[in-house]
Amino acid sequence: MAFSKSVYSFEVREDTAPAVVGRIERGQPLAYTVLVDDDGSGLFLLNPVSGEFTLTRALDYESEQHYILTVGSRSRAAQPARLRVYFNIIDVNDNPPIFSSDSYSAAVAEDASLGTCFLILNATDADSLNWTVAAGNEHGRFAVSHSGALCLQKELDRETMSLYILTIQVSDCGQPLSSRLTGTARVTILVKDVNDNAPSFKSTGMIHIPEDTPLHTEIMVVQAVDLDSGLNGHVLYELQNWSGSRFRINSTTGTVYLEEPLDRELVHVFKVRLTARDEGIPQLSTSMNLTVFVEDVNDNDPAFSRSLYNVTVSEDLPRGTSLLQVHAYDADAGPNGLLQYHLSQDSPFLLEAVGGVLSLKDKLDRERLPTHILTVFAVDQGVAKRSATAIVQITVTDINDCVPLISPPSVTLHVLENEDSPQIIHQVSAVDEDLGLNTLLLFFIDMGNEEDLFSLSPNGTLQMLQSLDREQRSQYTLHIIAVDSTPPLTGTGTIQIIVDDVNDNPPIFVENLITAVVREDIPTGSTFSMIHASDLDDG
Repeated sequence: MAFSKSVYSFEVREDTAPAVVGRIERGQPLAYTVLVDDDGSGLFLLNPVSGEFTLTRALDYESEQHYILTVGSRSRAAQPARLRVYFNIIDVNDNPPIFSSDSYSAAVAEDASLGTCFLILNATDADSLNWTVAAGNEHGRFAVSHSGALCLQKELDRETMSLYILTIQVSDCGQPLSSRLTGTARVTILVKDVNDNAPSFKSTGMIHIPEDTPLHTEIMVVQAVDLDSGLNGHVLYELQNWSGSRFRINSTTGTVYLEEPLDRELVHVFKVRLTARDEGIPQLSTSMNLTVFVEDVNDNDPAFSRSLYNVTVSEDLPRGTSLLQVHAYDADAGPNGLLQYHLSQDSPFLLEAVGGVLSLKDKLDRERLPTHILTVFAVDQGVAKRSATAIVQITVTDINDCVPLISPPSVTLHVLENEDSPQIIHQVSAVDEDLGLNTLLLFFIDMGNEEDLFSLSPNGTLQMLQSLDREQRSQYTLHIIAVDSTPPLTGTGTIQIIVDDVNDNPPIFVENLITAVVREDIPTGSTFSMIHASDLDDG
């Protein structure tokens, strides 16, 4: 007897418990038997009478997906017959995916192109797999392909983030979703640097240094930062002097040194070019201008525009009149170059401290002091003050302000009467402290010469014009004056002239005839009469 079919096929879930999993259609054989069992272990047991296959133990789809048995039948009426029986094992989601390693590490250049795959992840699961980045991928820079390749999805920037730690989750495709099994692994991704950042200066673009800074002094430390790493971020410094070799920079530390003396009065600003260059390939660099301002120190003395000032003024100059202005210059700056003026001694003059204007403070008197020599100081306002001096010579010109003084102011002369005339009897002198024409004097008799007995010449010569007679007048008082120039000032004096007697007059009796009566008995020696006589002379 022949089988009704030559091939049977049965599907069995891998989680099927031991039970009947298939049956051959029943004919009239005497018996069924498994002729060939390719699992070799009696996994499927055939009932020789009923033709039913019984699963004897658990299946594992991941170990074996197909089983093939050859079944034979025996009957008395026919030759033995054969058929094939296929058992197809249906997968059941019973195995979670397992990574080949719990953790992975990879390095990727920060300039890697989008889509670059840099790590293959291995997970064992006979089922189909779904890959996701479960954690650490906040910016969505990475993705896992269907084949388990970790790929770049967005651009990297090592300077923003140099290390990523991702949690990769793999899940099978079991249905329903709630039945799916997962596995995880940690992936550490180091972003490799490329030289994509030029150094950036952090230092100021200007500095101030005193002009007396010693040579080889450190004046600043230049700092530039390169966000790259390694040689890409190692910065070397260069300095380009536009004014010789006044400054030097240490290429490694960025320290700038002064190499030539400074003089603010010659050059007060220097500009140099600083360059910061990394050592990456290709090298990247940044440059900046550094302005060096030279600060003043008080190293210059003031200097007057003239060492000697001469001025001539009249002694009647009004108080407050400006005479001249002194001027000094100081090459320093600020308080070091700010000058104030003052006089070294007390004088009738006032010097304006800031403007240097010299003016008259008190009345002048040429007769007391015809020349004033002043020492003027110019002093700067630096901490350690510096100064200079100049001489101001003031010549005071005369005005007619002094009254002539007849010397002596009063004089007494003795002259003899009856002397010959005219006769010089005295030379009048006077003193006028003025100068020049103001000292030219004229003398006059003001009073006491009503009889014109005397004359006084303009030069002061006093003459007796007529012979004098003491017996007529024994004394004369002359009031004289001395007059100078314009406006005329007058000095006065007195000359007392005493006429001395000469015995030029005989005695004269009062009476030419004298009669006296004398008693005869008058004693000898008795006065009996007075005889009177006079003499106009003196003494």
